[in-house]
Amino acid sequence: MSTQPPTNHARTIVKIKGLTTQDAAREVRERLLQLDGVLAVRMSITDPSARIEYQPSKLSPSSIAATIGQMGYSTTVRSMLRTM
Repeated sequence: MSTQPPTNHARTIVKIKGLTTQDAAREVRERLLQLDGVLAVRMSITDPSARIEYQPSKLSPSSIAATIGQMGYSTTVRSMLRTM
């Protein structure tokens, strides 16, 4: 039985207020990667944000932002790009 990569995925950028250290960015990244449907996460503390690739059939940008919010950060979804 082979596992095929998902063909339907999307990208979003979530701005994270208060993300100031690499340790904090690592913690957020690890938490997001635990979510079912998150495929990849790139973090930046220079422009405090997370760039997330995910499966829209399992998650939405608002649910991803809510997860970050549960960690004590204020978030804004900056953009979405649906890809196939």
